Amino acid sequence: MALTPPAERHANDGRILIYFDYFRAIAIVLIIISHCYNTWQVNRLWEATLVNIISGNTALFVFISGFFFYYIYYPRFRYGSFLIKKSLFVFLPYLTLSLLFMIYHYFSRGEIAMTSYLNEYFGTTLSNGWLILINLLTGRTQWAYWYIPFAMLLFLLSPVFIRFIHLALMPKILITTILFIMSMFVQRPLMEINPFHSFIYFVPYYLLGIIYSMEHAKINAWLRGKSFSLFLLTVAVAMLMYFLGQTNNAGKASILVWHGLDYMVLQKLTLILFILAFTLYWQQYNLPFLKTIANMSFALYFLHQWILSFMRDFGVGEINHGFTGVILISIIAMTLSYLLARIIKQMLKSKSRYVIGW
Repeated sequence: MALTPPAERHANDGRILIYFDYFRAIAIVLIIISHCYNTWQVNRLWEATLVNIISGNTALFVFISGFFFYYIYYPRFRYGSFLIKKSLFVFLPYLTLSLLFMIYHYFSRGEIAMTSYLNEYFGTTLSNGWLILINLLTGRTQWAYWYIPFAMLLFLLSPVFIRFIHLALMPKILITTILFIMSMFVQRPLMEINPFHSFIYFVPYYLLGIIYSMEHAKINAWLRGKSFSLFLLTVAVAMLMYFLGQTNNAGKASILVWHGLDYMVLQKLTLILFILAFTLYWQQYNLPFLKTIANMSFALYFLHQWILSFMRDFGVGEINHGFTGVILISIIAMTLSYLLARIIKQMLKSKSRYVIGW
């Protein structure tokens, strides 16, 4: 997700971060909803269209992170201090919450988290030591935590992105386009278990974020006034995916195995354009709640998985439901995650950044 600390703001252009705050808020809401499907049986066109719009929005977070890498970090980039900051405010909360969840899961269920999934994936019965190690290296402790090992790869390879920034515009566009085409072939990793596979799939969104950050004035001039047409486009692509046989994300275990094309790549590109145009319009209005959600987005990302896990333990998330149930579960998860984040922030003050990233 967009792992930019809320306190870090560019002094020369506050308005651009207003609409990016709105962008971040929309992105975290979409990602939480996408984890609340549970028993929703998706059969009809309108359902598949909604799923294709709501799913796969890690792409939005990667795009935002690429934007902020150039906009905030590049002007005063120091590789060592950059990695230290990311280790303290990104990896440390991930490590803390992952270990706490594994302890909770072990004592409540008598096994390491994701035991059955990991044994199935590797085709063997893994020892507890291997299960713990694989969980931490892949982020499989919680369904959404896979993002952090992948994000750490992005941070480690920052010098490569500095070189990318120094290229002329056309080579940047060409490289990014080629990588997007590659993403359609490689698809997402099965069970999100391979951070290197995730890197290959998602890195063009990061590069796109960098390009947009560098060229935002020109791109925004084109985007303004196009919210409705871009909305129709993103819905049309989501519908087209259904007719092409794809609902939700496409994934496979091996990059080299042919498993068709992942049209979600095209859907997320149109969705990014729509949300940019949409938030550019709405930045003229002061929407403090969206700003709050944006600033808390990292904490909501970490904590909503805990809330959903507790809801499953109490049987709430497993009730048979349709789309109405998805909305209800999403509202409960977001509300409780928000309240839990507030409580932790109140208790730990500034130290909460080491635990929940906010």
